[in-house]
Amino acid sequence: MSIINEMPDHSRVWVYQANRTFSPEEKQFISAQLKQFTDQWAAHGRQLAANFSIEKDQFIVLAVDETQHAASGCSIDASVHIIQHIEQETGLSLLDRTAVAFMNGETVNIRPFNQIKQAVVDGEIKEDTIIFNNTVQNAGDWKAQWQQPATESWVKRFFA
Repeated sequence: MSIINEMPDHSRVWVYQANRTFSPEEKQFISAQLKQFTDQWAAHGRQLAANFSIEKDQFIVLAVDETQHAASGCSIDASVHIIQHIEQETGLSLLDRTAVAFMNGETVNIRPFNQIKQAVVDGEIKEDTIIFNNTVQNAGDWKAQWQQPATESWVKRFFA
């Protein structure tokens, strides 16, 4: 079970999708970096109630329960900096918002946004294919809408 599932539904979330699956060594490195980061993540000198999760060995999810203290611009910048650091150390791409992830059996596939319609036409994405919605804003939406069948996602427009 994901740690994010244990966060209150109102917790703010950020989803970072990698361009490929994490190796076991990368997953260990990422976990160590994010554990250290979330343990000391603060906004205006106040500790944030934050946590993270690595999902499907290809996604990083950061969460903050903002009822205790809200994430500020500077603290959000700090979270982007740790993601950039992870990118630099691993060679991963985690900040590309132009790629779409979907399941193919047990494997996460990544395609550029402009190739999704063709993936539907080619039958690579079917009506029941799980599409990842990385635009979710809070833990409740993450739990309910992060993984959606294609016909319940924005991809539905490509089905006749």
